[in-house]
Amino acid sequence: MDISQWSSLIKSGSYLSAIELHPFDKSYLLHQFYAWGQDLGVPVYLFNPGYAGWQQVQHQDDSIQLHPAVLMQNQDDEASRCGMDECMQWLMQNPTPGIFLLEGLMPLSEQRRYQLMNVFEQSRWTGMPCYWVILDEAIDLPPGIQGMIPTLSLALPNRVQTGEWVSQWCANQGVQDVEGRLARAATGLSRGELSWILHREWVFVDAVTDLAVRVLDYKTSKLKGRGLELINAPDVPDAGGMDLLEARLERIVALLDPIAAQHKLSFPKGMILWGPPGTGKSLSAKLCAGKMGVPLLAADWNGLRGKDATESLQNLRWLLDTAESMAPCVLYWDDFDKGFAGWDTDMVAKASAQRLLTWMQERVAPVFVMATVNRLGMLPIELTRPGRVDDIFFVDLPHDGARYDVFNLHLAKYFPEFRNLEPDQSPWTEKQWRALLTEYRLCTPAEIANAVKRVAEEQFYQNALAGHPEQGLVCPFNEMLQQRERFTPAMVREEGAMLEIRNNATFAQPVSSLDTSRFARAKLELFG
Repeated sequence: MDISQWSSLIKSGSYLSAIELHPFDKSYLLHQFYAWGQDLGVPVYLFNPGYAGWQQVQHQDDSIQLHPAVLMQNQDDEASRCGMDECMQWLMQNPTPGIFLLEGLMPLSEQRRYQLMNVFEQSRWTGMPCYWVILDEAIDLPPGIQGMIPTLSLALPNRVQTGEWVSQWCANQGVQDVEGRLARAATGLSRGELSWILHREWVFVDAVTDLAVRVLDYKTSKLKGRGLELINAPDVPDAGGMDLLEARLERIVALLDPIAAQHKLSFPKGMILWGPPGTGKSLSAKLCAGKMGVPLLAADWNGLRGKDATESLQNLRWLLDTAESMAPCVLYWDDFDKGFAGWDTDMVAKASAQRLLTWMQERVAPVFVMATVNRLGMLPIELTRPGRVDDIFFVDLPHDGARYDVFNLHLAKYFPEFRNLEPDQSPWTEKQWRALLTEYRLCTPAEIANAVKRVAEEQFYQNALAGHPEQGLVCPFNEMLQQRERFTPAMVREEGAMLEIRNNATFAQPVSSLDTSRFARAKLELFG
């Protein structure tokens, strides 16, 4: 439930509740509870382990302030500190009208679990307006008392809510958010956190565009520390030779239109890109976000793992909440299969995987999951059935026509002579291309990209030796051909592992249609 439902909840007789909130939002929460306290005619108190005793929430000079409240014996004695257990025990023995906010109660010990059960029973027969509210960033209640303590949430604002708040802040400052850059940078931050960051960073800049950069840097650093990373657009415009995948992505982009919902069409859940390493799976995932015009969030399994299952689940929940607040977006999992390795025996991995599978099934926010895997068999069968992902594509070694496209993508990146060419136009002859494509036939797109880069580095070095480092690079065909002799492709080096992956390619859709380019090789009959 949303936090706005708390006042309705207590009317139903729920004197014990819990609220999940982000630490920066506590000031907003105290304002809200102070207003509810005024409506109910009761005071509001707060306790957390950082205080010596109960603090009363008061409103003064248009702001919320906390003042020590003498509720317990010896609480006014500086030499006497009251801990969480003492405060809870006193409140149980001395029910007092008021709203009592308990922050830092998690994780629940055995004693506190029974105390809360006793409070639940006690409040049912006393009827005194003594309301207990547990506050924490993540509420983790044992199954036995979950029904006794309804949990509400002060959720992250969505993209629209963030945009409205940023517009209001800009209006108060007498500035304008050009092209919505600040609003985009602010998505995924709680309102209290955003308010603090904007006021803190505004004194260091002169323009809203500069402020947007600083807010984005702050958010990027924060996300990275919790297993999530904002990924920039790749340095090539497309993956090359993946026309079937491109066609599917175009249809997914169309479903982002709000009008699609009027036709009862829901946004797709996501897709799995499966295939040998180096074939362009990760690049395709990154390009997907660019085609959709939405942020790309990369999840990191290692960053999500905590010291125990509880912390890991909290990290995962925070990641998923952040992704939903930034929707529409692409949530990208590289080497997705590694997160499920040993999940049948590792209880931490199993709990995280089950939570993720449930979210993938039930979510309604337009978060498109792109997952790359090397070994599809390592994924639980529940993940590959309809409802959690919509498509499974196999990304294989490119055929000759696709390999030609991959070469030109990377050649154009370094060598001016390969840019702005008409279709089928090239500095090299068709005979040269056929020889090159044959030599690189067992190479992955990643190996082709690296070979082109090595040739470019060598040409720059030669220009520098000649005293002309600023001179444009030229790619000698023979050097590109010779570069192939300087490495062993993974398809040869790790033939068994690569063939094991490719042998199951028929279980997924191909990313490329049949080769119809001028480089397509005719099928030969063994017996004519």
